[in-house]
Amino acid sequence: MNKRLIAGVIAAASFGYLLWQYFTPIEIVAVHDGNTILVRHFPYLKSRQIAWWEANKDMIQAQYGIPNKREDDYYSVVIMDFSEGYRIDRGTDEDSDLLCFDDMPVEARCIEKKTYLWIRFSQNTGMLYR
Repeated sequence: MNKRLIAGVIAAASFGYLLWQYFTPIEIVAVHDGNTILVRHFPYLKSRQIAWWEANKDMIQAQYGIPNKREDDYYSVVIMDFSEGYRIDRGTDEDSDLLCFDDMPVEARCIEKKTYLWIRFSQNTGMLYR
């Protein structure tokens, strides 16, 4: 195959993916433990993730009560992937990568540990994104 053709296909695929990321709305599926937000279609780029948080943190605070600040203004919020939905923890080695939520009374109450963004604020360190 021609190198230009391969480069063109890769460029077109990359551009299509970036367009899809830009126009697909981020869906908040659930909120747990007062600091965990489960989402679908979260941006791949960290800069876009942070921009989304900054643009939506007031709405998230009003609707879900997150971030839940302590008296010293400290808070921590974790945004995680929900693409495969809730799963049952069967107690096997395969399930060791699951995070389970005790605030759900059903058996399928765990998700795969895939953190997109961790936001933390304290008066000593300021705002941190990981």
